[in-house]
Amino acid sequence: MASPPTNCALKHTPARQRNTTVQNIVFDLKPTVAGEVLSLDADLEAVSRDFGGIVHRLPRVRVRPLDSADIAQVVRYAREQQLTITCRAQGHSLGGQCLNQDGILLDMSQYNTLQKIEQKNGLFFTAAAGTTWRQVLNAALPQQLCPPVVTNYADVSVGGTHSTGGMGASSFRFGSQADNCTGLEVVTGEGEIVRCSHAENRELFEHVLGGFGHFGIISQVQHRLRKCPPQTRTYTLLYDDLDALVADMKTLTSEERVDYLVAVPAVNIQGLARSGGLRPLVGWFYSLQITVEYENLDALDDGQLLAGLHFYRRVWTEDLPFEEFILPAIPFDTSPGTANPWMDMFLSANPATQYIKLALEQITTFLDFTRTPMGAFCLQKSRISLPLIRLPEEEFVVGFGVYPTIPAAHLDFVLKGLNQISNAGLELGGRRYLIGQLQFDSAQWHHHFGEYWQTIKALKQKYDPFSVLQSPFSTF
Repeated sequence: MASPPTNCALKHTPARQRNTTVQNIVFDLKPTVAGEVLSLDADLEAVSRDFGGIVHRLPRVRVRPLDSADIAQVVRYAREQQLTITCRAQGHSLGGQCLNQDGILLDMSQYNTLQKIEQKNGLFFTAAAGTTWRQVLNAALPQQLCPPVVTNYADVSVGGTHSTGGMGASSFRFGSQADNCTGLEVVTGEGEIVRCSHAENRELFEHVLGGFGHFGIISQVQHRLRKCPPQTRTYTLLYDDLDALVADMKTLTSEERVDYLVAVPAVNIQGLARSGGLRPLVGWFYSLQITVEYENLDALDDGQLLAGLHFYRRVWTEDLPFEEFILPAIPFDTSPGTANPWMDMFLSANPATQYIKLALEQITTFLDFTRTPMGAFCLQKSRISLPLIRLPEEEFVVGFGVYPTIPAAHLDFVLKGLNQISNAGLELGGRRYLIGQLQFDSAQWHHHFGEYWQTIKALKQKYDPFSVLQSPFSTF
């Protein structure tokens, strides 16, 4: 999008303020914001990479806002100075989405107050954008409450996942985390503080959610809670037929037999081939974990729950207290010198099986497939209401993710392989989940948004006419 003429942005700005050296930015901002304004090399380098470890971007200044007034002040200043702004809280983006080059990095990690858990007038919590989901769970679970959807990592921020979507093992029932938002406070690219919800400023509400900060900065979140039962039972079922697995996933989700569902490929080395060089003969099993919530063990009927499914072995059954089950227990490798080029693809059922088979075959050529986590989950399109979370057209959607942690020195080689898998999924009608590493060209961005891109351009001009706010698709 072309920027407005320079004189429009600067006609009321004194000449001294147009000098956007680091020294002048710090000099201008420090008296006007309550939070910290940081510019030392070490402070900037600390926010120059994200969890993905693929991209390095160095802002000129890092600001730690204490409230929405600080955020609005920084946005107005950036607009006047023709600087860009990117938001970061816990830094768990994967492709540089929370990084900024040569502008202002809004570090939301200190703006993290869980303000209220409401039970009298509905069930919801209100929190500042930098609050983590672990803070929410630690406060809600003792009151027998929980969010409808929890991602596989609790130390990400509520502002971050509302900006990206936020998927979990219960998303086939409840949609994304963003779909369960009931209200927002947003700072637009004009520096205006706006309250929005389904009933108030709905257009902005529905496009900030899942919008990666393209139209506004989420400063506060109001999010639905629900009553949670005391116990859970998880069944681990083993499959050797991918088509049977996907068919059973569709049955379980469409009939709402279960409350949580995730499938994990498990490699099986079946022998060695010697022709053409020694190589392993690789086969795949698929472990399906389904979980139901319950209050009374006597009410559970395993036979009825598992009736008609096509697994070949029931491996394990486990009962856990709800609070132990719901807190994610997946460890992540944050070792220095590593990168996490993760990616997720959404596909309809039939192409999903074709894509997963192709992906598993290709992964063996560029990843240590014995140590690379992968997983499949389900969505029902009708439960995803937000226009910027793009999905295939069919109601039943399969998500498949590849989550490698690799030495940074291997990054170029692995990215080439992952991009080939990504392109194969797009050719099958898939849509990428934009939280991952992305190397889209303009044609792929157009494929992703289609004709809706015209709406995105119009809304960008409306809410951020000077293109202050950066997002993954700012340059498309």
